[in-house]
This record gives sequence, structure tokens and C-alpha cells, in this order.
Amino acid sequence: MPFLGVLFLVVQIACAVHAGRTGRPFFWIYLILFLPMAGMLAYVFVELVPEMANSRTGRRAAAGVGKLIDPEKDYRAALRQVQISETVETKSNLAELCLETKRFAEAARLYREVLTGLHATDPGLLLGLARTEFGLGHHEEVQAVLEDLRADNPDYRSPDGHLLYARSLELQGKSEAALYEYEALAAYYPGQEAKYRWAQLLKESGKVDAANRLFAEIVQAYDILPRHARREQREWAELARRGRTS
Repeated sequence: MPFLGVLFLVVQIACAVHAGRTGRPFFWIYLILFLPMAGMLAYVFVELVPEMANSRTGRRAAAGVGKLIDPEKDYRAALRQVQISETVETKSNLAELCLETKRFAEAARLYREVLTGLHATDPGLLLGLARTEFGLGHHEEVQAVLEDLRADNPDYRSPDGHLLYARSLELQGKSEAALYEYEALAAYYPGQEAKYRWAQLLKESGKVDAANRLFAEIVQAYDILPRHARREQREWAELARRGRTS
């Protein structure tokens, strides 16, 4: 059987199996099997395309395509909203987009403009400012902003903010303080990044045995993850494998 014929048969069977397993009306299986081309096309466009468009994955894919075609579209729209009405909401939305597009200086300016009055201690805005200062390489400023955030919002918890704080300490050469923060963070941080950074700093500080134990824990945790959950943690597992010292 020619290659295209085999491929067509495989797709036909896959569509029929998908229809059965996902509980679609039984007539779809008949259409796919007995009117192959018309049935498969109808199934794809009537059932699969709308489902994908409404799924998180489908929306992400569509957004990704849009950004490839016009990566500045969202930024221009947010900038236009600020030009129409300068509010905390419009400026903070623009600041977030500036962060995404690495316009760190502009993002920092916008965050500082909205961190006034009733919003002077807003934890989300303060965290945004800390992220922009980190992007600018102002690690002392990151530490200061996050300490203000913690002082003004003692009940606020952010694993990403805590990680940013630990990294700012490390990049200032404050290794012992950073190790303390990484150890506390690793206990609750989702994923393995915090534990990897803790292990790597231990290794650089000469505490090789402790670092190797953490590297091994990262690899073991990764190996027992379900396949669909491994993608986000693959980078840290591979770094941990390379980081272990015999």
C-alpha cells in the first residue's frame, strides 16, 4: 500500500478511536469509517476545531501565532489605553506588557507612577517593580523593594517573589543569606527550580555532599513524574544531572 494510503488509514482509525473514547455520538464513527474523507473532515471541523479553540492549549496556540505575526500588537493596544485614560489599571497593564517585552526601564517608571496613595503598598505592584529592577540588574533595589513588600503585607505569600529575593541576595554575593532563603523556599516552591538553585549555590560554596544530595532528589522527583508533567521540569532535572559531582 502506498505511503499516503497507509497514512490516510492511520488518521481514519485515530479519528474513529478518538470519537469513541471521548463519548461522541456513535454516528461519527459510521461517518468516519464509511465516508472516510468527508467524515473525517466533518469530524475535525465540527468537533475538534471548536474544542481546541475553546481549550487552554488552543487559546495559547492562537495567542502564540498572533504574537509571531505582530509581537507589538498587545503593547500598542495597552499604550493606547494609557493615552486615552491614565489609571492604575491601564498603567499596570502596560507595565506588565513592558516586562514581557523586556522594556524594563519603561516598566519600572510605570510601576513607580502607580505605587502612590492607596496603592503605595500594593503587593502585586511591588512585586512587578521588583521584577523590573531584577531585569535591569539592580539587585540591591530588588532586595529593598521585596523587603518593603514583606513589611507592608506580612500575610502575602508569593513563591516567585521569594525566589526573586533569594536570587537577588545571591547575585549580590550574600551567599549565606541566599542559602537560608533557598532552603526555606525549596520546602514549598512548586517545581524544582528553587531546589536546583539552592544545590548549585551549595556546590559553589564548597558544600559538595549537600549539593549532590539535592541534585539526586531533583532527578528522582523528575523520574517519577507523569510524562505530561515533565516538560516544565526537564531543564532543572538535566542541570541537576550535570551538576552532580562524583
